[in-house]
Amino acid sequence: EIPRIATHHDKASPAACVAFERRKNYRLAVEKLKNWHEKLKQLKLPGNPLDRLLNDLGGPEYVAELTGRKTRLIKRNGGVMFERRTCIGSFDQINVEEREYFQNGEKLVAILSEAASTGISLQADVRCKNKRRRQH
Repeated sequence: EIPRIATHHDKASPAACVAFERRKNYRLAVEKLKNWHEKLKQLKLPGNPLDRLLNDLGGPEYVAELTGRKTRLIKRNGGVMFERRTCIGSFDQINVEEREYFQNGEKLVAILSEAASTGISLQADVRCKNKRRRQH
């Protein structure tokens, strides 16, 4: 609670008047921010397209994500959770692991972004377990 100080109508010093104006402006700014925050909470914005695609195709258990992202929003237990992408090795190798899951047939869908596409081949190959025809 901000203590009430002298108003312009009182016989206050110039410093007290300046302090009063600052507090008044602060209260107005806080009220404006609260109103904006309430309006933002009411917006029904669409989800991230990559997260929606990942979730609609079965989630990270079934979809190999080869991107530059470190985090994602995943549907779990009837809600949406913010989740860090994880891997067995170092984080630098996460896209390599995801590619191997796809090539071995452990994950049947691969989502590839431009950030991770350089040097990655997902072609059906006689050396790979997953020889299914690729759909683009």
